[in-house]
Amino acid sequence: MEQTRAVSQSRQRQRTTAALSRLLTHLLSPAARKRGFAEVSVLEDWPQIVGAAMARRCQPLRIEFARGAVAGGTLVLQATGGAALELQHMGPQLIERINDYFGFRTVRQLRIVQMPLRATLPPAPPARRNLTDDEELAVTAAVAEVGDAELGQALAALGRSVMARRAAG
Repeated sequence: MEQTRAVSQSRQRQRTTAALSRLLTHLLSPAARKRGFAEVSVLEDWPQIVGAAMARRCQPLRIEFARGAVAGGTLVLQATGGAALELQHMGPQLIERINDYFGFRTVRQLRIVQMPLRATLPPAPPARRNLTDDEELAVTAAVAEVGDAELGQALAALGRSVMARRAAG
């Protein structure tokens, strides 16, 4: 009986996590659709589509389609001045990458708008503190029986990191 209850609670947690993921996608998707993107994922996956270096220099603003069309649109990119010329030269390759991402010929041409990109600050690293001597001994003792030295070192580093965050957060 208790095992069934534990399995039920575990499934409920998994559904709660999945529901939150779907909820966020549903909240963000209308905003993305207003900009011409069928899915938020194209905005999230932009660095993988165009490459990390180019993603730092340009951002997709919207895709403009002719009335009623869902293919052959114009991708409007926001880019810094120096990236605009490079984007013009990379245009055919960029269009090919974007269409490969969507799986059909979504974009036919690019339009580049030169303007500064919105600054996105990287997230701050989590707060950490130094471990006490007792905590350090506990981590060392916990991984002492691991046969592989390299694995033991990696597990010890992970343990230190988790303990330092747990106490600080």
